[in-house]
Amino acid sequence: MNEQVIEETKAQEKNTLDREMAHFSPEDWDNGTFGVQTWLERTAWKTLSSTEYGFSKNNVAPPNQAIWEDPLLNQIYKLDLATFLNAEHLSVEGISAMVGFAPDEGSQIFLTTQAFDEARHFEVFCRRLADLGMTPEARKNMVNAVKTKEMRTFFDLIREQVDKKDYIAAILAHNVILEGMAYPVYRYEIKYWSRLDPGLSQIIQGAFADEVHHVTYGESFIREQIRKSVKTRNQVSRLAREFSGLMTDVFESVIYHYIGLYQEAANSYIDIMGDIKIFGNKRIAELTEEDQVRLLLEEVQAEYHKRLKTIGLTLD
Repeated sequence: MNEQVIEETKAQEKNTLDREMAHFSPEDWDNGTFGVQTWLERTAWKTLSSTEYGFSKNNVAPPNQAIWEDPLLNQIYKLDLATFLNAEHLSVEGISAMVGFAPDEGSQIFLTTQAFDEARHFEVFCRRLADLGMTPEARKNMVNAVKTKEMRTFFDLIREQVDKKDYIAAILAHNVILEGMAYPVYRYEIKYWSRLDPGLSQIIQGAFADEVHHVTYGESFIREQIRKSVKTRNQVSRLAREFSGLMTDVFESVIYHYIGLYQEAANSYIDIMGDIKIFGNKRIAELTEEDQVRLLLEEVQAEYHKRLKTIGLTLD
């Protein structure tokens, strides 16, 4: 009697569903938390059932009227959302494309759930701009215009890994680097807008929770690949070092292009936002906007090195 028949016979003898039987071929990276069932428990019902486009409208204060009435505050609010949308749209495109060349069934299913997560993030941020009266055409124009040269270079390198159908490099780019940047960036933005628009903070919090899960998969998968292959370890290390420099360039470009606008707006609302503890015990009132961006970059790099250490790499 072959192994298949033996297992089927055992299931029949127990006359019950066998949840111990693997439904995909086991993979070393898979701890059982990356499938559709986890997605159903984590997102579809548990975290979204009481929300409308990502926030609970019955339990959160409406946006401060100044977001509509103050042209400068309105501008930086939209700049932030446009920046989010650039990253989320890149994720929708990239993750969706990767489903077709994922190396195993578990990865295909996980990426399918991630693609829907990214699509949801993209839609809720688009919805928020529409709430402020921005048409789809105007939104697309702004999303394109907000990209600096450095951002384009960073995004192009991510797209390149997907275009090459290099799954390990593409997962590093999307699920460790791009998603990993969301840890400190979204933490910062949740606090930054908490007084002027608690609803936006709640929307960002929902996206942040998803990114944590996406990064966990990226770390788990790549850790196993570089453990098995010195060639893969060296490839991942070279790409990780290149991305590290590009991340710094992106933040420096934001300081160069936009920091004056953010500082002017912050000065006008320091009475509302000033006592928010934005970095540890440091309050917004104690830091210039440039100080905040540089501290944010430090957190991004620190989180990045933490991610790399988790997968078994260190950068000199």
